[in-house]
Amino acid sequence: MLLKSRDLAYLGVLLGLNQLFIILSSIIETNTIILMAAAALIVGVAVVEFGGKAGIIFYLASCISGFFLTFNKAELITYICFFGIYSIIKHYIETKINNKYISYALKIGSFNLSLLLMYFFVKLFISLPLRWWMILGGQILFIIYDYSFTMFITQYINSIRPKLKR
Repeated sequence: MLLKSRDLAYLGVLLGLNQLFIILSSIIETNTIILMAAAALIVGVAVVEFGGKAGIIFYLASCISGFFLTFNKAELITYICFFGIYSIIKHYIETKINNKYISYALKIGSFNLSLLLMYFFVKLFISLPLRWWMILGGQILFIIYDYSFTMFITQYINSIRPKLKR
């Protein structure tokens, strides 16, 4: 997986943009989820451009640099457990599984697993009551997020990618 210097520079710019969104999510408290989702979209762009293995390395680099650069480490857990890794999970599920029902079931399962992981991690530090309507609302928001993510990546592939001189 040797990259040309142009590709490496492109990944560096993407990582800088990713970190900008992560840092802004800890500064602007009201838009944390939206900014984390934007940071995850950047991971999705790296996966589209360079494949799954480079996407994993990009995700790990974003987690490590996010740990050093962000102010609110607790919010970074949300990015590490769900937003950042979901781009890679989505890529592998959609490229390996042809059945859309199994694909959605795996994506929802991965969301619930990461939600459970985040819940138990947060519960170590604060008391957090969990209600059924919160779980249902999370499922609905995840479906909307997955659809929006797909629309963004499709728009990137069809409109932005051809204009890049790579």
